[in-house]
Amino acid sequence: MDKRAEWHRKPNFCDLIITETCMLKCKMCNMWQSKNDSESLEIDAWKRFIDSFADFVENKAQVQFVGGEPLIKKGLLDFIRHAAQRGLSTTMTTNGYLIDKNIANDIIGSGLSTLVFSLDSIRKETHDFLRGVNGTYDRVMNAIELLGKLRNDSLRIYIVTTIMQQNLDDLLGLAGWVNRNDAIDSVSFQAVMQPFFTPQDNEWYKKEEFLSLWPKDMDKVDYVLDSLAGLKNNGYKMNNPIPQFKIFKSYFRHPERFVKASRCNLGYNSVSVNTSGKIFLCLSMDPIGDIRNGKSMEEVWFSKEAERVRDSIKDCKNNCKSMINCFFEEEVDNA
Repeated sequence: MDKRAEWHRKPNFCDLIITETCMLKCKMCNMWQSKNDSESLEIDAWKRFIDSFADFVENKAQVQFVGGEPLIKKGLLDFIRHAAQRGLSTTMTTNGYLIDKNIANDIIGSGLSTLVFSLDSIRKETHDFLRGVNGTYDRVMNAIELLGKLRNDSLRIYIVTTIMQQNLDDLLGLAGWVNRNDAIDSVSFQAVMQPFFTPQDNEWYKKEEFLSLWPKDMDKVDYVLDSLAGLKNNGYKMNNPIPQFKIFKSYFRHPERFVKASRCNLGYNSVSVNTSGKIFLCLSMDPIGDIRNGKSMEEVWFSKEAERVRDSIKDCKNNCKSMINCFFEEEVDNA
């Protein structure tokens, strides 16, 4: 695609980091240590941004509400309802810890399109260990059961699971459990990445504090990932395209190498907004705007700042979560 054609593309996805606060202490995420949530925007400011985003993008663009734990944010479900009424497809990722019957009913009433539960093992002790708080497994399982019983046909329920050393032996069992569970529509597997809120380090997986996360036995990694690909091929409920498992294998065996055959594909299809309102094409690069300054999404998207960051993205060779996990795109010839 030439630059002129790329330039006129509109985003079809927006990631909103609603809060950095979380009650869990996950081994693979340090966001719970953040002290920045005092700068977090109020819901009215978020709504104004969503109105601008909805005015600019094509109908049914996707907005994802994440944290921290997004359900901590006061007024969140009203905000989701507002986004849904603007014609946007809405997704929320949650650890499930706060969901009781009342909140489950409120979630359904909000018009949420997709609810994603973070679940890293179907073994209680493993999930609770990775999430850093005892009782987390029981709460998320209760939440899944509640929503599965109460939901209507318009709400999809997904699981997201991070692949790492501690749960490698559990992944095939988890895939089977999802496939048998009528309350769950699908599962997405993601490769463990450098934990949030740690200094950028391309060799993070060698650091003492993260060694426990990185798989040790690469033959086992290959076996598990090949087996998951086989289950997907056999019709198991799984969101990952089969080529993504090949990318995961390459990433775990050679994390120092850039796993894509071509450049990063961010910059022309999505934006992210952090808790203080800064707008990013890539969270690892400079912001392209701020929702508090009054500019429309269209002005920000076509700004000189956005063009400069897009040029930087094209030169980036980091194996980041966006490229390998969240925004993976199949290639004809993967490295």
